[in-house]
Order: sequence, then C-alpha cells, then structure tokens
Amino acid sequence: MAGGHIRSVKIDPAVERWQDMHNSMYTRFRWTSKNTFPILFLVFAVPTAAFYGFSATNYRWDLRGKTKEESLLHKPAQE
Repeated sequence: MAGGHIRSVKIDPAVERWQDMHNSMYTRFRWTSKNTFPILFLVFAVPTAAFYGFSATNYRWDLRGKTKEESLLHKPAQE
C-alpha cells in the first residue's frame, strides 16, 4: 500500500534554482557601500552597546537572601 510511489511531489525548477542560489550566497558576497555600514554596525556598535549596558548594571542588584521588605539594590540609599 505505501510503496511504489517513485515521485509523489512534482519538483519545481524555480524553487530548485532559488535553493541553489540561497545555499551559495556566501560565495557571491562583495563589500559594497550598501552593505558595509550595516555589517560594521552589527559587528561593533551592537556588542559595544550591550557591553556598556551590562557593565552599567554590574553589581547594582543583589538578589541573594533578600526578604520582601529589603531592597534589591546592592547598596540601598541611606534614609
């Protein structure tokens, strides 16, 4: 019952060409003015912003052994 189907799905040549083009996209990459800025932005600006954002909150919060009434700040403001 389940056997004997040699090709049950018809292969679309346009889809096959697109897949071949998509799989070899890295071989046709060129540094142009159109793609230089976005790549450099993603490589340098995003990690730098993440680093400064993470380091600004480093040692700011202390979650260990706190009760409901205690502040979560590492050094709470003096009243």
